[in-house]
Amino acid sequence: MSDTSLTLQSLIERLRENYPDVVAFRIKRDGDYVEFTRGEVAQRAAALGAHLASLGVRPGDRVGLLSDNQPEWGMAYLSIVGHGMTAVPIDRLLKPGEYQRILEDSGARAIIVSGGFIEDVRKIKDSLANLEHILHLEDTVHQEQNGVAPDYVADPDDLAVLIYTSGTTGQPKGVMLSHKNIMSNVVSCTQSISFSRGDNFLSVLPMHHTFECTAGFLAPIYEGAAVTYVGSLKSRDIIDTMRDTQATIMLAVPLLYEKMHVGILRKIKTQPPHLKTILNLSMGVVKVAEKFNKKIGHAVFRSLREKGGFGSIRFFISGAAALAPEVAQGFERLGMVILQGYGLTETSPVVSVNRFGNPKHDSVGPVISGVEVKVLNPDETGVGELMVRGDNVMLGYYNNTEATEEVLKDGWLYTGDSGWVDEDGHIHIAGRLKNVIVTKAGKNIYPEEIEGELILSPYIAEVLVFGAVKASSGEEYVKAIVVPDYEYLEQENMDTDEAFLTTLLDQEIRERCANLADYKRVKEFELRKEEFPKTSTRKIKRFLLQQQTQ
Repeated sequence: MSDTSLTLQSLIERLRENYPDVVAFRIKRDGDYVEFTRGEVAQRAAALGAHLASLGVRPGDRVGLLSDNQPEWGMAYLSIVGHGMTAVPIDRLLKPGEYQRILEDSGARAIIVSGGFIEDVRKIKDSLANLEHILHLEDTVHQEQNGVAPDYVADPDDLAVLIYTSGTTGQPKGVMLSHKNIMSNVVSCTQSISFSRGDNFLSVLPMHHTFECTAGFLAPIYEGAAVTYVGSLKSRDIIDTMRDTQATIMLAVPLLYEKMHVGILRKIKTQPPHLKTILNLSMGVVKVAEKFNKKIGHAVFRSLREKGGFGSIRFFISGAAALAPEVAQGFERLGMVILQGYGLTETSPVVSVNRFGNPKHDSVGPVISGVEVKVLNPDETGVGELMVRGDNVMLGYYNNTEATEEVLKDGWLYTGDSGWVDEDGHIHIAGRLKNVIVTKAGKNIYPEEIEGELILSPYIAEVLVFGAVKASSGEEYVKAIVVPDYEYLEQENMDTDEAFLTTLLDQEIRERCANLADYKRVKEFELRKEEFPKTSTRKIKRFLLQQQTQ
């Protein structure tokens, strides 16, 4: 592959020249699906780039992008990076004060904003010395433009995107990704995951997030596949869109798959006795076949999948957090494949992914092409810090040399994640090093492992495990904060008062922890009535909860 093809500018040319009449984006508006061809997307991106240039925005300038998920987000993104400017995607769930800090730190000269956020941005404009232009996304993308696009030829090492991390562990940092970082990852994704021009990706994750942007937006249009946007994260809307548009692939986070899995099982449980008996017998046959290394769920449950709206799905992809192997196995038994992967914003983001046909549900798969992983200072079990090297590794953190030097050394990215690589080359994640609980005996306890056991309980909706300290001895022990699944409890006509729940969950936690070594078991827990604060990709903001409990 030539260097010139490792630019996002080349992706726009690809849209224009390869299958220009094929649908690139689709979204339901006012009851009907609106479609945009690849040629239209390229034309609108070029027109918006010309308009930005006419306003005096030049190559190298930062341009913010704040919007709900929609085709126009993608067109604006391509217009920015395709004309030499640096895109600064902003999480739409942030508050005005939070994206004010991002715009200030990045020095953005312009921002493209969808209608629902434009007034919030106007209110903070006067406090932003560099911000000169606020553009209404929908109006600007669809209006006729007469400007001339800047004469710009992208270099693979040019800064393309400045993405601020979601901040699950503290203050967000600006990750600098070059054209080569992103496009090398796009190409590697298309080589590692089997999809083509006939596929239709269902987009449910926020587009500002690198996982969705690279693997759910850029990779599909690179290969000629379509992307369909869902109006909301409501299960009914997702299923309806999936069925209406015959979606074949969907990227999502574990929480969504967990809720889908629970929903399917609850639906089966409410079926008439005769039908429930048939389904249970069918599942028994599937489980017996597993013992002979036969996967027959796809054939056995074909009718169930079609009635449920999943008939067209070829596979799901899970990322951004750990997926419980039991959930992936549950989907597989029903004839649906989930491919779990691993990555970080700093790696553009994909590092590894399970391959279609032979996934290991307790792993995040082997590395994708062009990426290396090694384990630093492994312990006696082979677990150590994961290090990553490749063209996908970021340039560094914006205006933060100290933080950059902490994680980038001799071309290797120190991920802060602990894990190991098995004999088949599959990567396994133990957890975040910053979250590790260390006992007096020197044993390392990874909260994520314990959370994975507890979340399998039907009585637990969410759980956070962390290390608490005994005031008397200074010894660290395992504590959990548990959010009960009130919906399930009410469905089962069970009591929901605190005394009953405390007794029920105490027993449940003991039983779930019986699968763990004694030193890993939860010694104390507390109930929480509302769900945990989360990032836009549904990760619990651990640092907020740990600050509150200190």
